[in-house]
Amino acid sequence: METALLLMIIGMGTVFVILILIINLSKLLIVTVNKVAPEEAPAAKRGASAPTAAPVPANIEAAIKEAIKQVAPGAMVTKITK
Repeated sequence: METALLLMIIGMGTVFVILILIINLSKLLIVTVNKVAPEEAPAAKRGASAPTAAPVPANIEAAIKEAIKQVAPGAMVTKITK
C-alpha cells in the first residue's frame, strides 16, 4: 500500500513539474517571438482613395425595404449601400 501511494505521489509530482516547465517555456517563447518579430501595425486607411459605393437599383432597394418592414415593423431604412 505504501509503495502504491509513493508511486502515485512521485507520478503526480512529475506531471506537475513538467506542466510548470511547459507553461514557463511557452511564455518565454511568446516573449521571444514578440521581440524578434513584432506584430505589424495595420496600414492607415485613406478616405480619399476608398472606392465609392455604387447605387443600389430601385427594385432591389424596394425589396430590401419591404423585407425589413415585414421582419421589423417599426424599423426605418436610412441608407442602403453595396
